[in-house]
Amino acid sequence: MLAGLTLRLAWLVLVRALLSPLDLGEASQAASAMARNGTLADAFAPGSGPTAHLMPATVTLAAAVERVFGDSGAAALLLSIWTLALLAGIWLLARVLFASAGWRPQALLGGLALLCLLPGHIVQEAADFRVWEGGLATLLVLANLWLIVTLDRRAEIAAQPLLLGAALAALTFFVSPTTGLAVDACWAWLALRRLPLRRALGFAAVAATALALVLAPWMLRNAQVMGSPILLRDNFGLEIAMANYPGALDPADPRAETLARAKAIHPYRNPEVLARLRAAGGEAAYSQALGRETWAWAAAHPGDFTRLALRHYRQFYFPDRWQGALTNWGAFPTLRIEMIRLFAAFGLLGLAIGLVRRRRHYGLFALYLAVAGLPYALVMPIPRYAYGIWPLLAFLAAQLAADSFATLQRRGRTPMMAQ
Repeated sequence: MLAGLTLRLAWLVLVRALLSPLDLGEASQAASAMARNGTLADAFAPGSGPTAHLMPATVTLAAAVERVFGDSGAAALLLSIWTLALLAGIWLLARVLFASAGWRPQALLGGLALLCLLPGHIVQEAADFRVWEGGLATLLVLANLWLIVTLDRRAEIAAQPLLLGAALAALTFFVSPTTGLAVDACWAWLALRRLPLRRALGFAAVAATALALVLAPWMLRNAQVMGSPILLRDNFGLEIAMANYPGALDPADPRAETLARAKAIHPYRNPEVLARLRAAGGEAAYSQALGRETWAWAAAHPGDFTRLALRHYRQFYFPDRWQGALTNWGAFPTLRIEMIRLFAAFGLLGLAIGLVRRRRHYGLFALYLAVAGLPYALVMPIPRYAYGIWPLLAFLAAQLAADSFATLQRRGRTPMMAQ
Protein backbone atom coordinates (compact mmCIF):
# COMPACT_ATOMS: atom_id res chain seq x y z
CA MET A 1 0.00 0.00 0.00
CA LEU A 2 2.85 2.40 0.78
CA ALA A 3 4.36 1.64 -2.62
CA GLY A 4 1.02 2.25 -4.32
CA LEU A 5 0.44 5.55 -2.57
CA THR A 6 4.01 6.62 -3.35
CA LEU A 7 3.43 5.80 -7.02
CA ARG A 8 0.34 8.02 -7.16
CA LEU A 9 2.08 10.77 -5.22
CA ALA A 10 5.03 10.63 -7.62
CA TRP A 11 2.65 10.90 -10.57
CA LEU A 12 1.01 13.99 -9.04
CA VAL A 13 4.42 15.59 -8.62
CA LEU A 14 5.53 14.70 -12.15
CA VAL A 15 2.44 16.21 -13.77
CA ARG A 16 2.61 19.21 -11.39
CA ALA A 17 -0.84 18.48 -9.96
CA LEU A 18 -0.10 18.02 -6.27
CA LEU A 19 -0.23 21.72 -5.43
CA SER A 20 -2.09 22.97 -8.50
CA PRO A 21 -5.85 23.44 -8.96
CA LEU A 22 -7.03 21.16 -11.75
CA ASP A 23 -9.63 21.57 -14.45
CA LEU A 24 -11.40 18.21 -14.37
CA GLY A 25 -14.40 18.99 -16.52
CA GLU A 26 -17.96 19.78 -15.48
CA ALA A 27 -17.43 18.74 -11.86
CA SER A 28 -14.55 21.21 -11.42
CA GLN A 29 -16.58 24.00 -12.98
CA ALA A 30 -19.56 23.27 -10.73
CA ALA A 31 -17.40 23.03 -7.60
CA SER A 32 -15.78 26.39 -8.31
CA ALA A 33 -19.17 28.02 -8.85
CA MET A 34 -20.50 26.56 -5.60
CA ALA A 35 -17.42 27.77 -3.73
CA ARG A 36 -18.04 31.30 -5.03
CA ASN A 37 -21.79 31.67 -4.63
CA GLY A 38 -23.09 28.61 -2.77
CA THR A 39 -25.10 27.32 -5.74
CA LEU A 40 -24.47 24.21 -7.83
CA ALA A 41 -24.10 25.88 -11.21
CA ASP A 42 -21.99 26.61 -14.28
CA ALA A 43 -21.15 22.98 -15.08
CA PHE A 44 -20.77 23.73 -18.79
CA ALA A 45 -19.19 27.17 -18.70
CA PRO A 46 -19.07 30.27 -16.47
CA GLY A 47 -22.54 31.75 -16.49
CA SER A 48 -24.27 28.66 -17.88
CA GLY A 49 -26.60 28.68 -14.88
CA PRO A 50 -27.87 26.28 -12.20
CA THR A 51 -27.27 22.64 -12.94
CA ALA A 52 -28.45 19.13 -12.12
CA HIS A 53 -25.95 17.64 -14.54
CA LEU A 54 -24.14 15.98 -11.60
CA MET A 55 -25.08 14.52 -8.25
CA PRO A 56 -23.90 16.94 -5.57
CA ALA A 57 -21.99 14.87 -2.98
CA THR A 58 -18.36 15.05 -4.10
CA VAL A 59 -18.80 18.40 -5.85
CA THR A 60 -20.00 19.88 -2.56
CA LEU A 61 -17.01 18.44 -0.70
CA ALA A 62 -14.57 19.98 -3.19
CA ALA A 63 -16.48 23.27 -3.10
CA ALA A 64 -16.24 23.39 0.70
CA VAL A 65 -12.46 23.04 0.55
CA GLU A 66 -12.21 25.71 -2.14
CA ARG A 67 -14.57 27.98 -0.20
CA VAL A 68 -12.22 27.93 2.80
CA PHE A 69 -8.83 27.92 1.05
CA GLY A 70 -9.66 29.50 -2.28
CA ASP A 71 -8.37 28.40 -5.65
CA SER A 72 -4.96 27.74 -4.13
CA GLY A 73 -2.18 25.21 -3.66
CA ALA A 74 -3.46 24.49 -0.15
CA ALA A 75 -6.86 23.49 -1.51
CA ALA A 76 -5.22 21.32 -4.16
CA LEU A 77 -3.04 19.64 -1.54
CA LEU A 78 -6.00 18.89 0.73
CA LEU A 79 -7.98 17.42 -2.16
CA SER A 80 -4.94 15.35 -3.16
CA ILE A 81 -4.74 14.01 0.40
CA TRP A 82 -8.47 13.25 0.23
CA THR A 83 -8.09 11.21 -2.96
CA LEU A 84 -5.12 9.25 -1.60
CA ALA A 85 -6.92 8.57 1.69
CA LEU A 86 -9.96 7.45 -0.28
CA LEU A 87 -7.75 5.14 -2.31
CA ALA A 88 -6.15 3.62 0.81
CA GLY A 89 -9.63 3.05 2.22
CA ILE A 90 -10.70 1.27 -0.99
CA TRP A 91 -7.66 -1.02 -0.85
CA LEU A 92 -8.15 -1.87 2.83
CA LEU A 93 -11.87 -2.44 2.51
CA ALA A 94 -11.42 -4.62 -0.58
CA ARG A 95 -9.02 -6.84 1.37
CA VAL A 96 -11.43 -6.97 4.32
CA LEU A 97 -14.31 -7.90 2.01
CA PHE A 98 -12.53 -10.84 0.43
CA ALA A 99 -11.05 -11.97 3.74
CA SER A 100 -14.60 -12.07 5.09
CA ALA A 101 -15.57 -14.12 2.05
CA GLY A 102 -13.02 -16.73 3.14
CA TRP A 103 -10.36 -16.28 0.46
CA ARG A 104 -6.89 -17.73 0.92
CA PRO A 105 -4.06 -15.42 2.09
CA GLN A 106 -2.21 -15.67 -1.23
CA ALA A 107 -5.22 -14.31 -3.09
CA LEU A 108 -5.65 -11.49 -0.57
CA LEU A 109 -2.02 -10.46 -0.94
CA GLY A 110 -2.15 -10.81 -4.72
CA GLY A 111 -5.33 -8.77 -5.08
CA LEU A 112 -3.92 -6.00 -2.92
CA ALA A 113 -0.67 -6.01 -4.90
CA LEU A 114 -2.54 -5.73 -8.21
CA LEU A 115 -4.62 -2.81 -6.97
CA CYS A 116 -1.63 -0.97 -5.54
CA LEU A 117 0.99 -1.56 -8.21
CA LEU A 118 -0.82 -1.70 -11.56
CA PRO A 119 -1.92 1.89 -12.23
CA GLY A 120 -4.56 1.30 -14.90
CA HIS A 121 -6.76 4.02 -13.37
CA ILE A 122 -4.00 6.21 -11.94
CA VAL A 123 -5.40 9.41 -13.43
CA GLN A 124 -8.72 8.81 -11.71
CA GLU A 125 -7.22 7.63 -8.42
CA ALA A 126 -4.75 10.50 -8.10
CA ALA A 127 -6.70 13.39 -9.63
CA ASP A 128 -10.24 12.89 -10.94
CA PHE A 129 -11.67 11.73 -7.61
CA ARG A 130 -11.07 15.19 -6.18
CA VAL A 131 -14.41 16.16 -7.68
CA TRP A 132 -15.85 13.10 -9.45
CA GLU A 133 -17.77 10.49 -7.49
CA GLY A 134 -16.15 7.23 -8.61
CA GLY A 135 -13.77 6.84 -5.67
CA LEU A 136 -16.33 7.53 -2.95
CA ALA A 137 -18.90 5.37 -4.75
CA THR A 138 -16.42 2.47 -4.92
CA LEU A 139 -15.67 2.74 -1.22
CA LEU A 140 -19.39 2.60 -0.47
CA VAL A 141 -19.84 -0.39 -2.81
CA LEU A 142 -17.20 -2.35 -0.92
CA ALA A 143 -18.81 -1.41 2.40
CA ASN A 144 -22.19 -2.68 1.14
CA LEU A 145 -20.72 -5.92 -0.19
CA TRP A 146 -18.77 -6.50 3.03
CA LEU A 147 -21.93 -6.08 5.10
CA ILE A 148 -23.88 -8.40 2.77
CA VAL A 149 -21.17 -11.09 2.94
CA THR A 150 -20.96 -10.74 6.73
CA LEU A 151 -24.71 -11.10 7.16
CA ASP A 152 -24.91 -13.98 4.70
CA ARG A 153 -22.46 -15.96 6.83
CA ARG A 154 -24.67 -15.62 9.94
CA ALA A 155 -27.24 -18.20 10.89
CA GLU A 156 -29.78 -15.49 11.72
CA ILE A 157 -29.94 -11.92 10.42
CA ALA A 158 -31.04 -9.37 13.01
CA ALA A 159 -32.98 -6.21 12.26
CA GLN A 160 -30.30 -3.66 13.21
CA PRO A 161 -27.74 -4.54 10.51
CA LEU A 162 -30.54 -4.51 7.93
CA LEU A 163 -31.37 -0.93 8.96
CA LEU A 164 -27.70 -0.07 8.52
CA GLY A 165 -27.75 -1.76 5.12
CA ALA A 166 -30.79 0.25 4.03
CA ALA A 167 -29.09 3.51 5.02
CA LEU A 168 -25.80 2.52 3.38
CA ALA A 169 -27.54 1.52 0.14
CA ALA A 170 -29.45 4.82 0.07
CA LEU A 171 -26.25 6.82 0.57
CA THR A 172 -24.54 4.87 -2.21
CA PHE A 173 -27.43 5.56 -4.58
CA PHE A 174 -27.31 9.27 -3.78
CA VAL A 175 -23.57 9.47 -4.46
CA SER A 176 -23.83 7.45 -7.70
CA PRO A 177 -27.25 6.22 -8.89
CA THR A 178 -25.82 3.72 -11.39
CA THR A 179 -23.62 2.19 -8.70
CA GLY A 180 -26.49 2.28 -6.24
CA LEU A 181 -28.64 0.27 -8.64
CA ALA A 182 -26.10 -2.57 -8.61
CA VAL A 183 -25.82 -2.41 -4.83
CA ASP A 184 -29.62 -2.53 -4.49
CA ALA A 185 -29.66 -5.69 -6.62
CA CYS A 186 -27.16 -7.26 -4.21
CA TRP A 187 -29.28 -6.40 -1.17
CA ALA A 188 -32.29 -7.91 -2.94
CA TRP A 189 -30.20 -11.05 -3.53
CA LEU A 190 -29.54 -11.32 0.21
CA ALA A 191 -33.12 -10.58 1.24
CA LEU A 192 -34.71 -13.06 -1.15
CA ARG A 193 -32.24 -15.82 -0.22
CA ARG A 194 -32.09 -15.39 3.53
CA LEU A 195 -35.25 -13.65 4.76
CA PRO A 196 -38.86 -14.85 4.97
CA LEU A 197 -41.05 -13.10 2.43
CA ARG A 198 -42.67 -10.84 5.03
CA ARG A 199 -39.30 -9.67 6.38
CA ALA A 200 -37.94 -9.24 2.86
CA LEU A 201 -40.88 -6.98 1.96
CA GLY A 202 -40.39 -5.05 5.20
CA PHE A 203 -36.71 -4.57 4.40
CA ALA A 204 -37.62 -3.35 0.91
CA ALA A 205 -40.02 -0.80 2.42
CA VAL A 206 -37.38 0.46 4.87
CA ALA A 207 -34.80 0.70 2.08
CA ALA A 208 -37.23 2.63 -0.12
CA THR A 209 -37.99 5.01 2.77
CA ALA A 210 -34.29 5.60 3.39
CA LEU A 211 -33.76 6.36 -0.29
CA ALA A 212 -36.69 8.76 -0.34
CA LEU A 213 -35.33 10.61 2.69
CA VAL A 214 -31.92 10.93 1.05
CA LEU A 215 -33.26 12.11 -2.31
CA ALA A 216 -36.00 14.44 -1.03
CA PRO A 217 -33.76 17.49 -0.33
CA TRP A 218 -32.13 17.14 -3.75
CA MET A 219 -35.54 16.97 -5.45
CA LEU A 220 -36.78 20.00 -3.51
CA ARG A 221 -33.66 21.92 -4.49
CA ASN A 222 -34.19 21.02 -8.13
CA ALA A 223 -37.85 22.03 -7.99
CA GLN A 224 -36.87 25.42 -6.62
CA VAL A 225 -33.73 26.08 -8.64
CA MET A 226 -34.21 24.10 -11.86
CA GLY A 227 -37.97 24.56 -12.17
CA SER A 228 -38.86 20.86 -11.92
CA PRO A 229 -38.36 18.17 -9.23
CA ILE A 230 -35.59 16.30 -11.04
CA LEU A 231 -35.15 13.00 -9.21
CA LEU A 232 -31.49 12.33 -10.04
CA ARG A 233 -29.71 14.09 -12.91
CA ASP A 234 -31.02 15.91 -15.94
CA ASN A 235 -28.35 14.73 -18.38
CA PHE A 236 -29.69 11.35 -19.49
CA GLY A 237 -31.05 12.63 -22.79
CA LEU A 238 -27.71 14.27 -23.59
CA GLU A 239 -25.71 11.16 -22.72
CA ILE A 240 -27.91 8.75 -24.67
CA ALA A 241 -27.80 11.09 -27.68
CA MET A 242 -24.00 11.22 -27.49
CA ALA A 243 -23.81 7.45 -27.93
CA ASN A 244 -26.75 6.43 -30.11
CA TYR A 245 -27.09 7.91 -33.60
CA PRO A 246 -26.34 6.69 -37.14
CA GLY A 247 -22.74 7.93 -37.18
CA ALA A 248 -21.86 5.80 -34.16
CA LEU A 249 -22.57 2.51 -35.92
CA ASP A 250 -19.47 1.95 -38.05
CA PRO A 251 -17.21 5.01 -37.88
CA ALA A 252 -13.87 4.83 -39.69
CA ASP A 253 -12.26 6.68 -36.77
CA PRO A 254 -14.29 6.13 -33.56
CA ARG A 255 -12.32 8.68 -31.54
CA ALA A 256 -12.73 11.41 -34.16
CA GLU A 257 -16.43 10.58 -34.51
CA THR A 258 -16.95 10.78 -30.74
CA LEU A 259 -15.22 14.15 -30.56
CA ALA A 260 -17.23 15.42 -33.51
CA ARG A 261 -20.46 14.33 -31.85
CA ALA A 262 -19.47 16.13 -28.65
CA LYS A 263 -18.73 19.29 -30.61
CA ALA A 264 -22.12 19.03 -32.31
CA ILE A 265 -24.37 18.55 -29.26
CA HIS A 266 -22.44 18.75 -25.95
CA PRO A 267 -22.59 22.17 -24.27
CA TYR A 268 -19.36 21.92 -22.25
CA ARG A 269 -17.31 24.97 -23.21
CA ASN A 270 -19.16 25.06 -26.50
CA PRO A 271 -20.68 28.51 -27.09
CA GLU A 272 -22.75 27.49 -30.12
CA VAL A 273 -24.38 24.56 -28.30
CA LEU A 274 -24.79 26.65 -25.15
CA ALA A 275 -26.80 29.14 -27.19
CA ARG A 276 -29.06 26.31 -28.37
CA LEU A 277 -29.34 25.06 -24.79
CA ARG A 278 -30.55 28.47 -23.58
CA ALA A 279 -32.96 28.76 -26.51
CA ALA A 280 -34.42 25.35 -25.63
CA GLY A 281 -35.24 26.57 -22.12
CA GLY A 282 -32.25 25.35 -20.12
CA GLU A 283 -30.19 22.23 -19.69
CA ALA A 284 -33.08 19.99 -18.60
CA ALA A 285 -35.25 20.94 -21.58
CA TYR A 286 -32.29 20.64 -23.96
CA SER A 287 -31.41 17.17 -22.67
CA GLN A 288 -35.02 16.02 -22.85
CA ALA A 289 -35.28 17.16 -26.46
CA LEU A 290 -32.15 15.21 -27.38
CA GLY A 291 -33.55 12.19 -25.55
CA ARG A 292 -36.80 12.31 -27.51
CA GLU A 293 -34.92 12.48 -30.80
CA THR A 294 -32.71 9.54 -29.82
CA TRP A 295 -35.59 7.35 -28.64
CA ALA A 296 -37.44 8.08 -31.88
CA TRP A 297 -34.38 6.98 -33.85
CA ALA A 298 -34.03 3.85 -31.67
CA ALA A 299 -37.69 2.94 -32.23
CA ALA A 300 -37.23 3.30 -35.98
CA HIS A 301 -33.95 1.34 -36.00
CA PRO A 302 -34.19 -1.28 -33.21
CA GLY A 303 -31.49 -3.50 -34.69
CA ASP A 304 -28.94 -0.69 -34.86
CA PHE A 305 -29.83 0.49 -31.36
CA THR A 306 -29.44 -3.04 -29.99
CA ARG A 307 -26.07 -3.41 -31.69
CA LEU A 308 -24.85 -0.19 -30.09
CA ALA A 309 -26.21 -1.21 -26.68
CA LEU A 310 -24.35 -4.53 -26.80
CA ARG A 311 -21.18 -2.73 -27.88
CA HIS A 312 -21.47 -0.25 -25.01
CA TYR A 313 -22.07 -3.04 -22.51
CA ARG A 314 -18.94 -4.80 -23.71
CA GLN A 315 -16.95 -1.56 -23.62
CA PHE A 316 -17.82 -1.11 -19.96
CA TYR A 317 -15.76 -4.21 -19.17
CA PHE A 318 -13.40 -4.29 -22.17
CA PRO A 319 -12.89 -0.73 -23.42
CA ASP A 320 -11.56 -0.22 -26.91
CA ARG A 321 -8.00 1.07 -27.14
CA TRP A 322 -9.07 4.41 -28.58
CA GLN A 323 -11.15 5.05 -25.46
CA GLY A 324 -7.97 5.62 -23.50
CA ALA A 325 -8.04 9.11 -24.99
CA LEU A 326 -11.38 9.86 -23.29
CA THR A 327 -9.77 11.19 -20.13
CA ASN A 328 -8.58 14.44 -18.63
CA TRP A 329 -4.99 13.17 -18.96
CA GLY A 330 -3.16 11.88 -22.01
CA ALA A 331 -0.40 9.94 -20.24
CA PHE A 332 0.23 6.43 -21.69
CA PRO A 333 -3.48 5.89 -22.57
CA THR A 334 -3.00 2.63 -24.49
CA LEU A 335 -1.00 1.01 -21.68
CA ARG A 336 -3.67 1.96 -19.15
CA ILE A 337 -6.40 0.50 -21.36
CA GLU A 338 -4.41 -2.73 -21.74
CA MET A 339 -4.17 -3.02 -17.95
CA ILE A 340 -7.92 -2.55 -17.64
CA ARG A 341 -8.61 -5.16 -20.32
CA LEU A 342 -6.18 -7.60 -18.70
CA PHE A 343 -7.86 -7.19 -15.31
CA ALA A 344 -11.24 -7.79 -16.91
CA ALA A 345 -10.13 -10.89 -18.80
CA PHE A 346 -8.55 -12.67 -15.86
CA GLY A 347 -11.07 -11.39 -13.32
CA LEU A 348 -14.08 -12.53 -15.32
CA LEU A 349 -12.41 -15.85 -16.10
CA GLY A 350 -11.86 -16.37 -12.38
CA LEU A 351 -15.49 -15.43 -11.75
CA ALA A 352 -16.74 -17.92 -14.35
CA ILE A 353 -14.65 -20.74 -12.88
CA GLY A 354 -15.86 -19.91 -9.39
CA LEU A 355 -19.49 -19.97 -10.56
CA VAL A 356 -19.00 -23.37 -12.19
CA ARG A 357 -17.46 -24.68 -8.97
CA ARG A 358 -20.33 -23.14 -6.95
CA ARG A 359 -18.02 -21.15 -4.70
CA ARG A 360 -19.70 -19.20 -1.96
CA HIS A 361 -20.43 -15.52 -2.67
CA TYR A 362 -19.46 -15.78 -6.34
CA GLY A 363 -23.12 -15.42 -7.26
CA LEU A 364 -23.19 -12.14 -5.34
CA PHE A 365 -20.08 -10.85 -7.09
CA ALA A 366 -21.43 -11.94 -10.47
CA LEU A 367 -24.71 -10.11 -9.84
CA TYR A 368 -22.94 -6.90 -8.87
CA LEU A 369 -20.61 -7.03 -11.86
CA ALA A 370 -23.41 -7.78 -14.32
CA VAL A 371 -25.79 -5.07 -13.08
CA ALA A 372 -23.05 -2.44 -12.71
CA GLY A 373 -22.63 -2.31 -16.49
CA LEU A 374 -26.30 -2.35 -17.47
CA PRO A 375 -26.99 1.43 -17.32
CA TYR A 376 -23.96 2.03 -19.51
CA ALA A 377 -25.38 -0.07 -22.32
CA LEU A 378 -27.37 3.04 -23.19
CA VAL A 379 -24.49 5.54 -23.14
CA MET A 380 -20.81 5.78 -24.04
CA PRO A 381 -18.98 4.11 -21.10
CA ILE A 382 -15.69 6.01 -20.80
CA PRO A 383 -13.17 4.03 -18.73
CA ARG A 384 -13.55 5.92 -15.44
CA TYR A 385 -17.22 4.90 -15.26
CA ALA A 386 -16.12 1.31 -14.61
CA TYR A 387 -13.86 2.06 -11.66
CA GLY A 388 -16.46 0.55 -9.31
CA ILE A 389 -15.71 -2.96 -10.62
CA TRP A 390 -11.91 -2.54 -10.61
CA PRO A 391 -11.25 -3.89 -7.05
CA LEU A 392 -13.45 -6.93 -7.60
CA LEU A 393 -11.77 -7.81 -10.86
CA ALA A 394 -8.33 -7.47 -9.24
CA PHE A 395 -9.15 -9.87 -6.42
CA LEU A 396 -10.94 -12.30 -8.72
CA ALA A 397 -7.85 -12.35 -10.94
CA ALA A 398 -5.61 -12.89 -7.90
CA GLN A 399 -7.81 -15.76 -6.69
CA LEU A 400 -7.55 -17.35 -10.15
CA ALA A 401 -3.76 -17.07 -10.00
CA ALA A 402 -3.63 -18.52 -6.47
CA ASP A 403 -5.86 -21.44 -7.51
CA SER A 404 -3.75 -22.11 -10.60
CA PHE A 405 -0.53 -22.07 -8.57
CA ALA A 406 -2.02 -24.42 -5.97
CA THR A 407 -3.13 -26.80 -8.74
CA LEU A 408 0.36 -26.83 -10.24
CA GLN A 409 1.85 -27.53 -6.83
CA ARG A 410 -0.49 -30.47 -6.29
CA ARG A 411 0.30 -31.89 -9.70
CA GLY A 412 4.00 -31.50 -9.04
CA ARG A 413 3.75 -33.46 -5.79
CA THR A 414 1.55 -36.25 -7.15
CA PRO A 415 4.27 -38.23 -9.05
CA MET A 416 6.61 -38.07 -6.04
CA MET A 417 3.88 -39.30 -3.70
CA ALA A 418 2.97 -42.11 -6.11
CA GLN A 419 6.61 -43.13 -6.37
